[in-house]
Amino acid sequence: MNWLSLILSLLITVPILSGAPASKPDVLVILVDQWSPRYLSWENPQVRTPHLDKIAAEGMVFDRCYTTSPVCMPARVSLLTGLYPHNGGHGIWGNALNYHGSPEEATMFRDIKAAGYTTAQIGKTHWTSGPSVREAFPKIEDYHRALGLDYVCDVSGPVDSVTEKNSYAEYLRNLGLLEKVAEEMHDRYVKWEFQPKPSLVPPEHYHDVFVSREAADFVGKQPAAQPLCIVLSLHSPHPPLDAPGGYATMYDAGKLTLSPSVPETFRREMRTIGHPETREMLANYLGKISLADDCIGRVVEAFQKRGTWGRTLVCFTADHGEMMGAHGMLTKGRMYEESARVPLVVRLPGQVKAGHTKTPVQMFDVYPTVVEAIGGTLSPRRQAVSLLPVATGKTTSVRKLAISEIGTHSPLNMMASDGRWKWWADEKGEFLFDLDADPYEMTNLAADPTHLAKLHELRQDMLTHLRSTQTNLSEGYKSKVQRMREAEGLPIKGKKKAAGKLP
Repeated sequence: MNWLSLILSLLITVPILSGAPASKPDVLVILVDQWSPRYLSWENPQVRTPHLDKIAAEGMVFDRCYTTSPVCMPARVSLLTGLYPHNGGHGIWGNALNYHGSPEEATMFRDIKAAGYTTAQIGKTHWTSGPSVREAFPKIEDYHRALGLDYVCDVSGPVDSVTEKNSYAEYLRNLGLLEKVAEEMHDRYVKWEFQPKPSLVPPEHYHDVFVSREAADFVGKQPAAQPLCIVLSLHSPHPPLDAPGGYATMYDAGKLTLSPSVPETFRREMRTIGHPETREMLANYLGKISLADDCIGRVVEAFQKRGTWGRTLVCFTADHGEMMGAHGMLTKGRMYEESARVPLVVRLPGQVKAGHTKTPVQMFDVYPTVVEAIGGTLSPRRQAVSLLPVATGKTTSVRKLAISEIGTHSPLNMMASDGRWKWWADEKGEFLFDLDADPYEMTNLAADPTHLAKLHELRQDMLTHLRSTQTNLSEGYKSKVQRMREAEGLPIKGKKKAAGKLP
């Protein structure tokens, strides 16, 4: 055989290698705190988020994504577990005083790690509160390892105590800023966290900027051949309204347009708040959103330098939203769109189609979406479902309803949305809205006789959902008789008898 023939024969046999699976995608989950979808640039042109806009333009935007609970801790535990608050392995319906997510049920990072990934969470975790985690795990690093995490940098947000012990507090201490920042932050929380006032910390030392630098540095140190999954968890735009430096003046409050659901005046903590005050709050809130966008851009650049951005799966979402004056309310914890609906963008070049969808989905669906995209195996009994079938165009929906739950005492508050119609019940009564006709939820149709059938339908759908999503540790149980029959190769009761076998 001459050299030409040898080369041709190799070209014929080697395509098996060229057809081998490409390297697994890197994964970047961006989790922000208290970001209302009313303040996404594609819903509100006042918002300036160029880095996020690029991600969204390359991915699928889920315009009807809801949190499993419109408050921090239960939403974050749901993401970690793939379970609803009402499931037995979760059980957190609000921020708890003494709790830690069980590693037995908090399976997200373990499933990702089992697929061959380095796993990290940098920024806010909020999976624990009180002493319970220290009682179960003397070292917090042991808890993180039990969750399947290789690296954690837990920065909950602005420091409000000089006794706080984390890397950001130490960073401020080394700058000589810790005592002053802690005092000022404590004062904000006690007096009025919605007072719009620039942070004492300049932008380069702000907590989310610190977190994004830590994340970018971590990404830069990882070997390119080893697939990486990192959760970048930013505290912004969560109050206090302390956008630093130029971010505090980036938006002209007088030129901002408020949601039509914001009343002329409303009361909050013995204050009367009008449109001018609400615009001032909104301007600072939007400044924090733009800061978070710049932080996202820094981490994206780290993946670009790593050389994997072209095949990086990105999921951008929030734990819950922010009312920002809508219906005379601030903060979260309500079932209105501003609080219960959250942003969700899924981007994976070459697989995920660009566009928007109004199919109902849940924030915790990010977990199985990542696991499917990386070729992993989802732990059993998870209630979250992968969104890849929708994102890749294989189907138009993966669930009938999106559900949200919250409450610290009975009766607990529950919400259901099918993407157009939205129903919920809370301590104030029952609510029904047609989101297509009434996106700002101005007209409650629950008492309207012409919509009684839809009200009953969503009530029934909620009941079916609750019956279908309970944690059932008896699932798959076989009776002793059935097990014995199977061991003997005999037919199971109710099934067709096997040929030649006696009963």
